Amino acid sequence: MAPTYTPETRQDRITNQWVAFAPSRSDRPRRTTAKSTSSPPTEDPPVEGCPFCPGHEAMLPSVIWEKPQEASPGWATRVVPNKYAALDPHQNGSPDANGLYRTRASRGRQEVIIDTPRHHRPLARTSVAQVDAVLATYLQRYHAIRTSDDELIPALFRNHGARAGASIPHPHSQLIAPNFRPPRIEREERAARARYEELGECPYCVMIESELEAEDRLVWTNDAFVVFVPFAAEVPYEMWILPRTHEPEFGRLTAEDRTALARALRTVLRRLHQCLDDPDYNFFVRTALDYNSDHSHLHWSLRIRPRTTVQAGYEVGTGQRINPSIPERDAAVLRRPSRDLDGGSA
Repeated sequence: MAPTYTPETRQDRITNQWVAFAPSRSDRPRRTTAKSTSSPPTEDPPVEGCPFCPGHEAMLPSVIWEKPQEASPGWATRVVPNKYAALDPHQNGSPDANGLYRTRASRGRQEVIIDTPRHHRPLARTSVAQVDAVLATYLQRYHAIRTSDDELIPALFRNHGARAGASIPHPHSQLIAPNFRPPRIEREERAARARYEELGECPYCVMIESELEAEDRLVWTNDAFVVFVPFAAEVPYEMWILPRTHEPEFGRLTAEDRTALARALRTVLRRLHQCLDDPDYNFFVRTALDYNSDHSHLHWSLRIRPRTTVQAGYEVGTGQRINPSIPERDAAVLRRPSRDLDGGSA
């Protein structure tokens, strides 16, 4: 018999976010396989009008960097400027105050990372090697920004699907690097420091140990990474991927661990694709704001948030999230392995 879940409100002691859970709002999710059983086309010619497809370079403002294919001609990933950027690397100027209001120059960098030359091959349906190439590109651009301008704080993220904010269907990620420290990340770092002083050790490491011991929110593991639905997940099927060893900064990811992360990421994205029929989602890298950080209270992560729900009036007006599911149930669905998933356990 399936377990019965009752409504409750939980707080994440690191993010300090309170989330109300209402599992009776939705029926138990049904596993769907319609999209996962159909293979992507073996031939994937350029799509007319898509600026990210090979051969359409005239549609791009320029190419910043490319990672070449290892076994064939052409590029594996490509980095281009964001054509509609809100930030300008050449802007300068200090904040200007006028009564209640302040302005500042919108200085920073915005780049688009084209994940693959193949228009119809999202990360969930590609190879571990291609996901590894995407992660290698993340690292290259992360270090390039941080070493060229120490005021810029790069954020790496991916929008999959229109509801997640993707305006072009060709698989791509983005980097946005403003010249200020994002307030939400600063708040989480302060809360993590408070938990560190309370616990005497990294709160994220404690979280990992707790999830490995409890297992009921665990989704997948390998020797280097653990994937789980967080205790106070803000949305159904949210997942965090964390390295098992303490490391505050994404930028120090080794080549070996990068490949392990590629396997973890592809696996859980495939499970989302299969269990939720290819939902729209965002994922983002959460790393220490300080470059080359050795902070004992921070631990980098990659966080995935499916867009299966929308915020309604209460959530918009109060800032408190209502999750119509429950993490333990979501993890149980995501734990079911599919015949085409490889590596790891859980």
